[in-house]
Amino acid sequence: MKKYFKNYGILVIVIFSIVSSSCKKKAEKDPNEDIKGHYFSITQFALDEWNTFSGEPITLLKTVKIGDKTDSSYTNTDSLDWTPIFKTFFESDISDRKYLGQYTFTQFDDNQDATHNFYYEANDKEMFTQKLLIAIDAYTNKVKGIYIETYKKTFGNEIIQKLYYKPLKTIQIQTDERPTLGSKKYTILQYEFLR
Repeated sequence: MKKYFKNYGILVIVIFSIVSSSCKKKAEKDPNEDIKGHYFSITQFALDEWNTFSGEPITLLKTVKIGDKTDSSYTNTDSLDWTPIFKTFFESDISDRKYLGQYTFTQFDDNQDATHNFYYEANDKEMFTQKLLIAIDAYTNKVKGIYIETYKKTFGNEIIQKLYYKPLKTIQIQTDERPTLGSKKYTILQYEFLR
């Protein structure tokens, strides 16, 4: 009788092991696991620029255009509230590995501008960051300009932004708000570095 319970116990353990292992979900493999690297990081680039030039006193001409009305004023890099500017650009960052494979990447040279260009275009028209263009100086390999287009659709509103940064020359944020009801609102916020 003891032998029967001993064999029965082993059989129960074996059956339990088989059933429990077959019920476990197989771990899903990350489709980008074998891909090395990531896309260009706007956040890292901005932080590098900040660390390189913060503390350098630079006067800026701030221009705000809303519809037909334009207003301009002078400010400087020390007193400017950088938070909303950084936030706008950081939201467009596609360097997280979750974005790998979601953009079509093209590289081309522009002999007129003497630049190497890296262009990312979203494969999905609902992606927030739709386009990213980085122009690199062909001789110095420094970034000459960054252009970004974003798209956001919410209930009752569609927002398209065009962001441009030319290092230590221009920051521009164009916002085109298209509500389902009501008037469209087009805004341009620009900072020109006066060096």
